[in-house]
Amino acid sequence: MMKCKVQIMVRACAASVLGFSALAQDASNPTIVGSDKLPCAQHQARLSEAAKATDVIGMTVKNGQGQKLGKVENLAVDVESGRIVQVILSSGGFAGLGDTLTPVPPGALRCDAAHKSLILDADKEKLHGAPRFEMSRWGEYEDSEHLSKVYSYYGQEDAFKFIQTTDAVPADQDHGTCMIPTSRLSQVQKASKLMGLPVKNLQDETIGKVENILVDLPAGRMVAIVVSSGAFLGMGNEVSAIPPTALRFTTDRDALQIDTSKEMLSNAPHFKPDQWPDFAQPGYAAGVYGAYHVQPYFATDADNTARNVRDRNDRTLTPLDQGNSSADIKTTAQIRKEIIATKDMSVNARNVKIITVNGHVTLRGPVNTDEEKRLVGEIANRIARSDNVDNQLEVKITASNN
Repeated sequence: MMKCKVQIMVRACAASVLGFSALAQDASNPTIVGSDKLPCAQHQARLSEAAKATDVIGMTVKNGQGQKLGKVENLAVDVESGRIVQVILSSGGFAGLGDTLTPVPPGALRCDAAHKSLILDADKEKLHGAPRFEMSRWGEYEDSEHLSKVYSYYGQEDAFKFIQTTDAVPADQDHGTCMIPTSRLSQVQKASKLMGLPVKNLQDETIGKVENILVDLPAGRMVAIVVSSGAFLGMGNEVSAIPPTALRFTTDRDALQIDTSKEMLSNAPHFKPDQWPDFAQPGYAAGVYGAYHVQPYFATDADNTARNVRDRNDRTLTPLDQGNSSADIKTTAQIRKEIIATKDMSVNARNVKIITVNGHVTLRGPVNTDEEKRLVGEIANRIARSDNVDNQLEVKITASNN
């Protein structure tokens, strides 16, 4: 059971579609696609797209007439609330010298597909009159007065509701979580500063470090923190996607901390750095949040499949039912290791749920083909013996399967 986590569920003012494409399953960099101008008042109910923060930082920002306004200097993010608070633009100057920094609400930006740039509905005169930002005074820009001024200047008043208590969601008693006051932010940081920050568990063991951040600009949200967990799990260069609100800063704020066990981390979704999963795939991002008992900020697919019904059944095993004995943990880790080492396994196959309890192994989740289901089953049978394996894997139906 996760301890008290920050969870702020709100209604964010955002465009229903941003021009960031879904992360391709076998591509190391997400492609950027575009959309027509959409009114900010539309609410993005579902997560359909995400982008790496490292791709957003440095991106050119233009207005609707094609005039270059500047570039993205950084993102001001608050990990513990999962928020992108401001997008910091730089303009003017030369080679980074004499730049003027301007904060912009994330929902005020949209993407230009053809030119792989962001669009801000403002001319140079409007940008010139906008509130300013100074990196040396970073700590002064978390207060509600400054943020209210920035959001109002760009017509994003509704998107500013995330720090108002009227939009707070009650504590989730089922998951043992509780709220912090929504009238304040926790710790607004530069996204670039988070990169490389150590991530530890409650036992002060280093799980890995922050490799990247997946962001959902129109919703003003961080989708996930990508952590290099492979060495800790004995899985090479694997990385794990962790919901930001499952993390908190240590007391001295030189690391992020998460309340998780090694077996829970092992059973949660993880992947190779050059094989990013598709977070837009129904249920994948929700699975990331579910693995850490964190309520997603986005709506998930309706629970209308036999698998979802089964998952809701309290009598059905979940990764949290993983046995704590050294033998059970070793069996799960060994099966996972061999699956990952098997050539041409899809991301789905490499992230199947493996739950070992008293030597009995249950395999759950989607795979791409019947052959993958057979191969994963064979690995589990060889390690745990076939009479101890319950293969509940399901073949994902795609156009190529028909």
